[in-house]
Amino acid sequence: MTENYREFLMLEYARKVAKSESMDFTKGYYKNKIKDLAWYNQDKELMKKHQRFLNYIYSTFEKYIIHRNIIIYFYENIPCSISVLNNTVNISRTALTRIINDSIEEKWLFTKINKENKRQTLILPTELRINFWLLYCKSKYEKSKLAGLADAHKALYHYDANIKNYLKKKK
Repeated sequence: MTENYREFLMLEYARKVAKSESMDFTKGYYKNKIKDLAWYNQDKELMKKHQRFLNYIYSTFEKYIIHRNIIIYFYENIPCSISVLNNTVNISRTALTRIINDSIEEKWLFTKINKENKRQTLILPTELRINFWLLYCKSKYEKSKLAGLADAHKALYHYDANIKNYLKKKK
């Protein structure tokens, strides 16, 4: 019985994750390209830059993975360089360098010398790129809220945290 209930909770959670994710295709970035200026605090330039960025990163899987990893490394305080990125994507170093250079030109990324290793050039997101990430997080939050994802997560978490108590009471 308890395993069936946990399975039910996991399926409910999975359904809500799928609902939340699918909203990007039915209501969000991919379908409508968010044109609501309120979403961008009335900043039309930011909206245009964000849409250009989205078109760019979703044009190839490699661009998406590279940009996703750069932001993850940034928030995890992991030094990010061409060598580090080259290990995460199966593309040539030349193609990777081209993506990085294009992104620097667009002002999504910048480079600086690693103070701890002067031979290493770090690749970092600009404030603009960080703003794009915050917009993405805002969207994820809103969609997960609409889908009821937090409630499903809480139910599953509560069940897992208290399974021993349930089993003791059952005996």
